[in-house]
Parts: sequence; C-alpha cells; structure tokens
Amino acid sequence: MQNSSFHRAVLDASRTVTLVIGIDGSVIFASHGIQDILGYPAAWTEGRNILDYIHPEDVSRVVESLALADDNREIRYIPMTLRIRDNEDNWVEVDIVSSNRLSDPEISGIIVNIQTVECRPAYSDPITAMAKNEPHAKVMQLIAQGVGRGGHVRRPSFFVSRDASDDSGVICSMSDQPISEHFKPEIFKLFVATPIDKVEVSEAGELLSVKRSELPASTLKLMDRWDIAGIRFGAIAPNDTPHEITHYLVSLDYALPETLWMDGIWSPTGVQQWQELMQYAGIALAHERNRLKLQRAASRDTLTDLFNRSEFHKELTRQNLGTEGSGVLFIDLDDFKAINDKYGHNIGDIALVSMAQNIKKALPELGAACRMGGDEFVIVTPCNIDIDALAQSLINSCAHPFTTEPEPLTVSASIGVAQVRTNETLEQAIQRADIALLQAKQDGKHRLIRCD
Repeated sequence: MQNSSFHRAVLDASRTVTLVIGIDGSVIFASHGIQDILGYPAAWTEGRNILDYIHPEDVSRVVESLALADDNREIRYIPMTLRIRDNEDNWVEVDIVSSNRLSDPEISGIIVNIQTVECRPAYSDPITAMAKNEPHAKVMQLIAQGVGRGGHVRRPSFFVSRDASDDSGVICSMSDQPISEHFKPEIFKLFVATPIDKVEVSEAGELLSVKRSELPASTLKLMDRWDIAGIRFGAIAPNDTPHEITHYLVSLDYALPETLWMDGIWSPTGVQQWQELMQYAGIALAHERNRLKLQRAASRDTLTDLFNRSEFHKELTRQNLGTEGSGVLFIDLDDFKAINDKYGHNIGDIALVSMAQNIKKALPELGAACRMGGDEFVIVTPCNIDIDALAQSLINSCAHPFTTEPEPLTVSASIGVAQVRTNETLEQAIQRADIALLQAKQDGKHRLIRCD
C-alpha cells in the first residue's frame, strides 16, 4: 500500500490544485500546484483562511457553501467560479469543485479542486486553431501563450526556430508588450545566433532551466531591468521525432513573487503543462511541414525544383517582374535528344538537374526561373541586371561535366536574350527571346543571341 508521500506526490503532479479546508475556511492542506496558480508556496498557505483571499463579492457564496457542507445534507460537489487574490494582489479567476469530506475521519475537511480559467484556452485554443487551418505563426503563438500562462501572472514566452535568420523568426506570446520586443533579439541570440551550452540538447521533449550564472552579462542586464529571475525552455521536433529538434519553446520567469522561479526547479504541474503543449507544437510543426511540401509540389517542377509555368507567372506578379526593362533569357540545351537516345533518360534527367542548379546559382536575388518543359528554361530578371553577362555565365557553366558515369559528359546551351520594350507584354518579350534562341541554334549553338 502506498504511503502518504506517494499520495502527496500524486496530488502535486495533478494539473488541478487541491486544497483541504476546514468548516471555518482554514487551509489544512495545499498541493504544490498552488504556487503555479497563485504564487503562494504550499507550506505558507497551510493554516491561513481561504476567506481572506476570496474577492469580497464572492465571499458570500463561499460562506454559503461552507454552511451547506456543515448541514449534513447529501451535497457532495459544489462547482463555482471565484476570484482569489494572488501573491501580487491581483484577482485570479478560477474554477473550483468542492467535495464535503468533513465526516471522513481521514480527511475531516472539504476538498477543493482549483483550476485557473486561463487553463481552458491554454489547451483548447491551439487545437481549435489547427483544426481551422489558421496560420502556423498564430498556432505557435497560442502554444507559447499556453506555456506562459500562470494564474497570477502571464510569463513572456517565445517560439524559436533553430533555422531563424534573424529575430523576426521568433514568435512572441505577448507581441504587444514591451518586454517581449526587448527580449526578442536576446532570445534569438541565446538560442540561435550564439547559443548557450544547454541549447545543444539531444532529445525532443527535454525541459531545461537556465540560471543567471549561465547567462552573459548583456542578458543579465536586460533581466535585471525587467525583473526576470531565470529562463525555462523545451526542445521540440515535428511529431516529437527524438533526434530532429527544430524549435525551442522558451519562457521567462519573473523574480516576483519571490518564490515563482524556485531556482530552476520544475513543479510537477508545470512539467505536465509544458509536455502537453510541446506535443501540440510537434503536431503543428509536422502539419506545417506537410503543408509546405504540398504547396511546393504544386508550384515546382518535380525534377528540377524550379517554378512550373503556373507558379512562375504568380512569382513574376509577386516580384513585380516582367514590366518594361525586365530581362528575359530563353535557354535550351544543345543536342539533348542525342543524350537521351544514347545514354537513356536517366542521364538526360541528370543533365536537366545540372542545368537547373547552374540557373539557381546564377539567378539574381530578385529574379525568377521556370522550366517551360523538356529542356527549355526561362529566366526573368529586374531591369538593372546585365542579362548578357548572366547568359554568358550560364553558357560557361556548361563546360563542367554534369556526370562522370558512364563517362564524363557535358552539354552546352543556347540562349536567346531580350528586354521587355515599352508597351510590350512579357509574353511578347519571351517570344522574341525564343526567336533569338532559334537563331543561336542556327548559328552553331553554345552561344547567346540578343533580340533588340
């Protein structure tokens, strides 16, 4: 049979807070979760009167329930929503269910289970957002909000991608709060740019705390300004794949109330909350990864990963390309059919992929490329790009073998070049580039011809 320490541990691990109070409202027992919700240590709470912490407008309802409990009627469960004062003198709205166990000699009190009403959306909001296919950033913000939610305080929390290029890749739980905006670049630095040692975790689902002694001076200065005592974080992977950590969930713990940080110690209720929300995050990451794969598959040529025709025109619109002065390159591989006929389509595919890679390397930052079909490619560039030099660099890149099996093979390219004229459509410019390409073929291939 389990001993009392076992039962205490079970209660402390529960998501709800358990109190046992006497008929006069005095607290006989409090589980450790009271610290997460109200900021009071369990030991400090015991012996105090719960009525001293109930909102004045709610006291009468509590007194009435206590009176009913003393009446020996068959009233066992009394649910209600109350406001309780926390350690920062805020009023925290909670759901409670009380059970009369005054006649039980082992308990001799009223069992009260408390859960902050903010726990309702902490779990339901991210699930609802995923079900509605809301934007991925919104789902992750809701998960970060759930991690940062405490009954007596909202902790600033962040969702961080390990692949983020700058702090714009950091999602804040409270994006409209100054503390989040001040810590956003700091969180990016600590977890991505120059990561602290603890960030190199090996397993998804790991929960770690970062103490002040483990942080650089610049971070400590910011923590002192905002009264932050420590940082907690968890490692996340799509679908909780153990060794595929892609993101971190990070939360800042305030120094006040003074017992909130607990020197990096995780409370059982806190661990349970984080683990569940991190599971949601793993599901959401997998969902987003699959969505992006499908989106890419619908917009890209499956062999070369360049835009397909449909998405190519959309990309031109997004970049505002194809207007007057834009450059157009129409590219065709020379004697491609002979390669297919002699070596097979597998080698031909390698040649196409090689050409696509050369195009990607040469493509300017603002520019778009498309596989039109077969061995034909089209590039559209902004008006400030030297398209003749671009075309020549692509022709030169063909000098390198695209495969060494069954023997070193190269394939050359012919390119027609044009610029969009005044009062001319992009389609008309592409047609002129195509005509120039045919001329390049007739003139001996492996060259560029401009159609002015």
